[in-house]
Order: sequence, then structure tokens, then C-alpha cells
Amino acid sequence: MVIKKFKFILIIFIIVILIVFMYMRGNKGREVHHFNAKDGTKGDYLMYPAKHPKGTLIWLHGDGAYEYHHPDSRAYLSGKDGIKQVAKEKNLTLIVPKTVSEDGTWWKKGKANTQYLVELISSLPNHERLWIGSFSGGSETTSYWLLDRLPEMNVKSGGAILFGGGGSPKKEGIVNRLEKSKHIKGSFPLTWIVGEHDHEGGQTDDDPFDALITSKEGEAFYASQGWDTKRIVAKDYHHLIIKDDIGQYGAYLKENIK
Repeated sequence: MVIKKFKFILIIFIIVILIVFMYMRGNKGREVHHFNAKDGTKGDYLMYPAKHPKGTLIWLHGDGAYEYHHPDSRAYLSGKDGIKQVAKEKNLTLIVPKTVSEDGTWWKKGKANTQYLVELISSLPNHERLWIGSFSGGSETTSYWLLDRLPEMNVKSGGAILFGGGGSPKKEGIVNRLEKSKHIKGSFPLTWIVGEHDHEGGQTDDDPFDALITSKEGEAFYASQGWDTKRIVAKDYHHLIIKDDIGQYGAYLKENIK
């Protein structure tokens, strides 16, 4: 009886050790941080420090904060071609902030959320070379508000890769001009990546968002303001640039981060 009880306890102990080991392995290299803005707004973000950082890569998730809540999913961050691996190869510290809005979006309270992002980014080491990777609502926030705030963050170089969105701030009535020469002196290329079928099946009367049109308008606006721009239409993809549950975001980031 005593031996059976001992074996049972031993098995439970081994299971607990395995769970802890797997948890530690899955969270290797990841740090959860908290940031408080000057107005009292509180937020969390994941940080994956680079060993020899040459800058910062911030990833702004789409609506729902899937990337923040599922950092081990190969759809975005994990895997041999995931965003984490690309940041590592490029010697960039990866930052994945969770939106501070309760609805899980960046863009619905875009101006306020951008103020939080500006303060957060400004607090990070090596942010003067800043690469912005963004998806859907994160891309809207980037093109509508965040790029206009680059001078406040003292960003000297970098670039932005906008997936599934990133429209024209002029069309939205946010700002009419956003000259590159007045915002950043160094190289800061802007790349839009959108699925060729991103306009199909996703529009409703309440949410008529069409990423194909929106990205075209955004690229045209920034090109007219002197920015180095290009737009890539990903063949066979819809809104998600994912194939067989594996995201292609890292591959595009790897190609476009110089």
C-alpha cells in the first residue's frame, strides 16, 4: 500500500516537473513587461531581447490581440520562419504590445492608443532604429497616426511593413500632408502587403473595410509625400497571410527589413 502510494506521488511529481519544463521552454526568451503612460493608461507587452540589438521591431496585432495571447502560434510569432526568429536574425529586439483598449483594437481609439504607443516606444532602448510590423487594425493605426509621430520618438531610421490595411490619413480626414522630409531624415521605406482576395467576403454594411483598396490609397498618399513606398499583392491569399496554419508574415518581414 505504501509502495503504491509512493509510486502515485512520484508519477504526479514527474508530471508536474514536465509541465513546468514545457512551460519554461515555451516561454524561453520572452519577458512580460508593464508600462504606464503619463495619463495613467496601463498596458502590457511582450519583449524578446536581441543579444546584440541593432534596433527595435514592434509588432502591432490585428483586432483581438491574437498574437499577444498566442505567442507560441506559428501563425504569427513562432516557428523557424516566425516573427520572433526574424527579429533574432536581424538583431532587433521584438516588442509585442497588447492594445490598451478593452475592445481589443488599436484603431477604434486610434489617437489615444497611439499616444500610449509613442510613450512606450520612446522608453525602449535602441528604438532610434525602429521597424514597425503591423496587421489589419494595427496597420490602420500605423498609417493614420503612428508614422506622423516619428519625430516625437526621435526615430532616425527603420521602416514599416503593413499587412492587410494601412490607409490614407488624408482620406480619413486626419491629416492632409505628411512629408517624409519633415518627419525623418534617414531611410524609412514603407511596404504594404495585401492578399489578392482580401476584398472578398469580409465586408458588411457595418464594416465595409476593403484592404485591397485601403492599402492602395495608403501607398499612393505616402508616395505623394516623398516616402519610399511599394505595395505587394500576395497571390491566392485573403485577409490572413497564412498557409496550412503557418503565417507568411515572418518571411515578408525578413525580405523587407534591411
